[in-house]
Amino acid sequence: MARYAGWVPRPFAEVWPTLDAIAMEQGWTVGPSSTMERRHYSKSMSAWSWGSDVIVTLQDVGTHTRLTFDTMSTSLVDYAKARGVMEKLMSAIGGTLDA
Repeated sequence: MARYAGWVPRPFAEVWPTLDAIAMEQGWTVGPSSTMERRHYSKSMSAWSWGSDVIVTLQDVGTHTRLTFDTMSTSLVDYAKARGVMEKLMSAIGGTLDA
């Protein structure tokens, strides 16, 4: 499992539904076990990947929202691409990952 974290300069109430919409645009499925504070996204196996799951924990910190991504993949190649995939999600919502 790999872990990444970052900040979005938007309030929590805006972030989680927007994150869902962006994730679905990028080919992720929102898991039925998702809550407002903990989102579960998954991608099925494809020609380029064995599939992956991401748990995103959202923390309300007033005018900003802290996001922590825990990625679970079945191949080392997918783990190598994970940071770029999380950066793509964060940038689409207007946030940045920690260095």
